[in-house]
Amino acid sequence: MRPKFRRGFRLWLRWVLAAAAPLTGQQSASVLEIAQRYFDAARKAEQEGDLPRAESQYRQVLGLALEQLGQAHHALSELDQAEEAYQGAVQASADSYTALLGLGVVYLRKGEFQKGVEAVRTLLHQNPFHAQARQLLGKLYFSMNRFDAAAMELAEARRLAPDDTETAVTLALTYLKQRQLERAQRIFAELQPRLGDTAQTHILFGAAYRETDYPEQAVEAFKRAIALNPAYPRVHYYLGLAYLSQGGRNMIPEAIEAFQQELQRNPNEYLAHYLLGLVYVEQRRLREALPHLERAAELEPGKPDAFLYLGQTYYLLGETDKALPLLQRAIELTSDPKRNQYQISKAHYLLGQALQRRGQTDEARKHLALAASYKAKAAVEDQERLRTYLRGGMGGSDPLQGAADNMEGKVVIIAPEPPPPEEQRRLRQAARFYAELAGNAYNALGLLRARAGDFPRAARMLELAERWAPNLPDLAYNLGLARFKAQDYAGAVAALQKLVASRPEHSSARMLLGLSCFFNDNYRCAVEQLRSASRQALEDPQLAYALGLSEVYAGDRDRGLDLLKALSRKYPQVADIRLALGRAHAVRGDLEEAASEFSKALQLDPAVPDGHYYLGLALLRRSRFPQAAEEFRQEIHRNPRHSKAHFHLGLTLALLDRLPDAVGSFRTAVELDPAYAEAWYELGKALLKLGKIEEALASLERAVQLDANKSYVHYQLSQAYLKAGRTQAAQAALARYRELKAQETTRVPGPPP
Repeated sequence: MRPKFRRGFRLWLRWVLAAAAPLTGQQSASVLEIAQRYFDAARKAEQEGDLPRAESQYRQVLGLALEQLGQAHHALSELDQAEEAYQGAVQASADSYTALLGLGVVYLRKGEFQKGVEAVRTLLHQNPFHAQARQLLGKLYFSMNRFDAAAMELAEARRLAPDDTETAVTLALTYLKQRQLERAQRIFAELQPRLGDTAQTHILFGAAYRETDYPEQAVEAFKRAIALNPAYPRVHYYLGLAYLSQGGRNMIPEAIEAFQQELQRNPNEYLAHYLLGLVYVEQRRLREALPHLERAAELEPGKPDAFLYLGQTYYLLGETDKALPLLQRAIELTSDPKRNQYQISKAHYLLGQALQRRGQTDEARKHLALAASYKAKAAVEDQERLRTYLRGGMGGSDPLQGAADNMEGKVVIIAPEPPPPEEQRRLRQAARFYAELAGNAYNALGLLRARAGDFPRAARMLELAERWAPNLPDLAYNLGLARFKAQDYAGAVAALQKLVASRPEHSSARMLLGLSCFFNDNYRCAVEQLRSASRQALEDPQLAYALGLSEVYAGDRDRGLDLLKALSRKYPQVADIRLALGRAHAVRGDLEEAASEFSKALQLDPAVPDGHYYLGLALLRRSRFPQAAEEFRQEIHRNPRHSKAHFHLGLTLALLDRLPDAVGSFRTAVELDPAYAEAWYELGKALLKLGKIEEALASLERAVQLDANKSYVHYQLSQAYLKAGRTQAAQAALARYRELKAQETTRVPGPPP
């Protein structure tokens, strides 16, 4: 069987340009036209046999497609997919400014700041004067609390792009963090004429002040925003938040008034309902808190905070039955216990107390233990919280201030508003298109690598094609074939099994699957797949060879032997067929016939792989030890890395009572294959006979680690422990031996002495 790769492209750009037109505007149409040119150039280079140039052009297509794909996922806030696409774009193209910048922003939003720094530094190494990269690096340093480094990068970004408002605001924020109020205010004064004396401008300034612990300046900024536009969304909420930051409980009346005014204008504002409810809870105005917390929970049913404080409120009112499901819901919604400095410890504490009231002491104890555990973890991070815990019993005595500190309004890291439904639809359509385009490019690269004979790399490219465009025609078959040719037979089986399951009529895939199973020593699978091709087996010696041996090992031995005999009659001069026939005789116990066939194979081709090894096995089983040892040596001479030949040479030498030489062969076997459990066992047994107790123990313990279900290994280990004077360990190993021995239904090779 000589399987060939198949060129199956679902879309070529000439066909798809019209279909893609609704995806995007003029900019994306330009991207598609550029990709089309690269595709055309790549195809022309392929036809001319210039594979390096073809690969370069396909990589340009890939870089473009993955950049666009990353941008679509990023806009949809699908950050993991955006990261993956951007990383692929960076690997595909040396000129990857857009992808590196996008990757840095993704890492900023994911909170993986050091990764973001590394991505942006790579970009700046390529282009030191990239203003956006300098700005992003400044934001990353800011987020890492490295304010001096942030100020330096942002100042450079502002020098490169003096009209960039975002850079200026972030630099001002950095100055505020450095307690350089006047420098920040100078920047705000410079920005105001450019931005306009609007509510939005003053909200921006107010958010910067509040976030950096300048609450008085924040209050003034928000008041100015209200004076300019009292109907601006959330402006009264921001003022209330600033009041809480400014004076905590001392400014609660002003905060309440601000939140109420916000709700008069926007009754569905979750943040105002939530924080107003929390204010009332802290003032023990519990009945007034209930409607606001209930409404907050309705508006944001996926957030735990409102459920937590609503449960606390009912608990404090003595309505335990209402409190329990709310506290449980808060716990269910908290995927990360670290959130808000282990805020969820309060829910566990309250739930534990409520369950104690109901007499459910065991369950209560679990929740109280969790509360204590989370409290302790929070205390390690903040000793002040520990002192509060010791004083208050139930946790932070000022959750209102903590909630104010955790409210949204971040200036540096702020998630964009979700795109409207129509834009989301367009972005998802674009993501599907660019994913398929990337899949096509990876597929083309994989086929190029296969054409060059680089099958491991071809398989990797095709795997990536499958990641982005799994339904490309012939992709699964090509992937299976690439893995097969790379001798990754397990991987080939995985790819081809899915294909055969969905397309059982695909005879080429079925035959390739059968061969992959055969080379992966899965003979039952090989028989199942190759029997369907038995009519053409004699026409294809590779199929007949695999089917015949698979039948011998896992199917009908007589049928398998007959097939191999017929094959040997048709191809009498093929050494591999004689070798297979010998293996079939050996399985049937016909060792003399087996040795004869192995010898014939070696006469036809003295270098036939495994020829001397199998002849050595046949001689070993016939107790012809010196001749067997010589055959194993010849196999090793031809292939020094043949671990099984080294192992069986060691067995033969041990039977010839040449233990030091046997130990050398066993050591070589385990060096070549550290997972060779049987070789570790025989090495340990030989070392034990030579009196090298500690070395024997190390080898036998390794054998047990690799295969813990062989009774005779535990027996030998027990003997080694006894000789080492470790009686208790010897008794445990012997007990394990007896346990395994009782479970065995057939005699295991290599019984204990």
